[in-house]
Parts: sequence; C-alpha cells; structure tokens
Amino acid sequence: MEKEVEDLFGDHVLKAAARLFGLKAEGFKQLGNFENYVYEADKDGVAKILRLTHSSHRTEAEVAGEMDWIDFLLKQGVDIPKYDHSLQGNRTEKILTGASYFTAVVFEKAEGKHAKASDPEIWNEALFKEWGRITGHMHRETRGYQPPTAHANRPLWDEDDLYKNAKNYIRLGDEFVLERLDALLKHLSSLPITADSYGLIHTDIHSGNFFVDQGRIRVFDFDDCCYLWFVHDIAIPLYYSLSWGVPASYEGNRLAFAADFFQAFWQGYVDEYQLSHEWLAQMPTFLKLRDVTLYLVINKKLEDMDENTSRWMEEIKDRIKQDAPIVDIDYLAIIGLMDYY
Repeated sequence: MEKEVEDLFGDHVLKAAARLFGLKAEGFKQLGNFENYVYEADKDGVAKILRLTHSSHRTEAEVAGEMDWIDFLLKQGVDIPKYDHSLQGNRTEKILTGASYFTAVVFEKAEGKHAKASDPEIWNEALFKEWGRITGHMHRETRGYQPPTAHANRPLWDEDDLYKNAKNYIRLGDEFVLERLDALLKHLSSLPITADSYGLIHTDIHSGNFFVDQGRIRVFDFDDCCYLWFVHDIAIPLYYSLSWGVPASYEGNRLAFAADFFQAFWQGYVDEYQLSHEWLAQMPTFLKLRDVTLYLVINKKLEDMDENTSRWMEEIKDRIKQDAPIVDIDYLAIIGLMDYY
C-alpha cells in the first residue's frame, strides 16, 4: 500500500466500519493490504470479509459498479460470495479521512480453501478444468450485462492509472518498460471489440482469488473488474500458475505444465462458452501485458521489496526486456488434441 494511504488508515477506520455493518469491533484478522485493506471479521458469530478501499484507488461509485455486476452474476447463477448490507441498508459505506475516504463493503466468507500446487489432491487436472468452467460461465453471462445506470461505473481497460501514468512507476534504468508498454497498447487498440469477445470481466482469476470446496471453485475479489477482452481472463490463470504453481512432479518443466494446464482449462472453458479459437493468437500479448502491469503495480505499491519479490521482479524485467511471454506454446495444437474444433 502507498505510504500516503497507510498514514490515513488505522483502528478508527476499522471501528467505523464495524459500527456501520454491525461487526464485532475487535479481533480483526488482516488478510491483505496491497491494493485494499482486507480483514476477516465477526458478525454475530459468523465470519465475514471486510474490504476497505481508499478513494485514490477506487471511488465509491466504482465500488458500487462492482456490486452491480456481482448482483447480476449472482442472479445468473454464478457461484460467488454474496455481500452484506450495512445497518442502514446500503451496499457500500463511506468513511471520511480528511479530504479523502475509504469505501467499506462486507462479503460472505467463501467456503473452502486456497488451492496450492503442493497439494496434488487439489492442484490437478480436475481443478484446472473447473477453473476454465467458472471462467467460461462468467463470460457467457456477462455478454448480457447492462449496467443499471447510464454510466457503467467500471473502467475501460485503458483507463487504468498504471497505463495512463506509467512513467511515474518506472525506476531509473528501466525505460525499456515504457517502450514495451507503448507497443502493447498500440497493438491492443487495434483489436476488434465485439460482444462475443469483449465485456466486463474479472481480470484477475488466479488461485489467490478463489477457494475450492468439494471440487467447486468460488471466485472472489472483483476489485479489478473492468471492460476488457475475454482472452485476458484465460491468460491470467496460466500466467500465475506458471509463476507460483508448477508441481514438483514436472521438475521445473514449464512448457510441459503449461500444455497440460491449458488443455484442461480450455476443456472446462468451452463446456460453458465458445470463444473463437482465433483469439488464442493473442495469448502471448496478454501474458506480456501482465508482466508490464506487475512491474508497474509493484513499483507503485511497494517502496521496499523483500527477497522473493525482488527475485520475481528481476524475472519479470528480463522477460519484458526480451519481449518474451512467460511461456510460448502452440495453443491451437493443444486444443487440437480435443474434439471441440
């Protein structure tokens, strides 16, 4: 979290949120503090998830837009956690901190647990297929989404501060990152926008943003949802699984794991939604975009990096410099192993 936001946050914000949503005013368990402050809290003996978003990251209207889309997905039968209303009956509550504010929302805690690559009973072909299925389900449903207000309140992909103000997050000697970003943005701007391939999507469905319960995935953390091409939601699971989740049985062979992961993921995906396979040609582009995005957001949010983050950043920078995706596989050949096309 940026230092200027940390300086505004404190127990007074947590206590205000507790009063507004009827939460127990003590015993908060912090779960995250990168882009939002996220806590597990108690409400009448039931675990809840409290998220506090500073206005420099999202406005209250943007958070409300996120809630609108969650409402829609729930009505379409997508299995995601519901949210609680405040004691005043509101989905969001604003907590003032001088000239800025935090937006508080409370969600149900998803059932299940995180999937870890070290657990082959969970991290396996069945999970990857389910991962694809829930992604495809969300894409199928979002095609029919119409925001309840004239203004969608969720950003377009190219309105992201990381892209608009990228020069502010470039470290000395890393100017090549701007060159790569400019080339990526120019290419993305040339892609067609159609209802079958572009819309409001989650954008961040990695294994840290869902729980697995009896083989079913429940996705959460919709904070980054924006209007973007569907194929981005296919690239992200592959990217992070290669970064964090190559099982020991592959002995570091990223190519082999990538092929197995993608085949299972795609099989689950097309069970729910038939995205034209022509979009798979854009997978390298979106894998490269994630490298640049992570470079920028890490520099924006962290003044100091621990050893693991520093090592990860060096890997990311090396790929950006080489203009190479995290993996380069023949997606069409992989799906050709199945009878879907």
